[in-house]
Amino acid sequence: MADLNSNKAELEGLINSIGSKVSEYLSSLKQTSTDEIMSGSIPEAQKLLNKILPIEEGYQKLTVCHTEFLKILSQEGSVTAKKETKTEKNKSNESDADLKKIDLSDMEFTPSSLYRVSILKALIYLGGSAKLAEVASFIEKEMKSKFKPADNEKGANGFGKLWIEMVNAEKENMISEGLISEDKEGNQWEIIQEGIDYLAQNSN
Repeated sequence: MADLNSNKAELEGLINSIGSKVSEYLSSLKQTSTDEIMSGSIPEAQKLLNKILPIEEGYQKLTVCHTEFLKILSQEGSVTAKKETKTEKNKSNESDADLKKIDLSDMEFTPSSLYRVSILKALIYLGGSAKLAEVASFIEKEMKSKFKPADNEKGANGFGKLWIEMVNAEKENMISEGLISEDKEGNQWEIIQEGIDYLAQNSN
């Protein structure tokens, strides 16, 4: 048992060390990618994205193998996957049709279409794929000074702010137009080639 614990601790330390180095490298690439996006150099940002994605995918596979190996070492049973909450699932699957529940006629707000470019920028910055919360965090930093009075009002369907609901609604439009895709199980948005091409043509 002592040897088993020793092996587990050694493996854990090795994986953590690798993970730390990978995270630092990816953070550096993402920061450079952001700088390229902000300066309008989408092709350069795409080159960086092509570097980021294989590394992230490889490290994810390594993490899975690490977890499975630790299960074998410790003879643990299968681990129940974390389930997303009902609220998160509902938020992700709501379409822009639900915005009809809010009377926008007398409100000064940013239309959902104006978030499109920022969504694409966010996905490139985040390595090609991300969840709504991550995309919203990027957009808030980029557009905070441009928000209109009603953007920070409460949205429908449990969204804390109207602008976040608008972002989610535009996501549905972009999926229907073939600019991004979505993994419904993981609520993960992913930029695809058509979205990259759109950003290259429409980014200022």
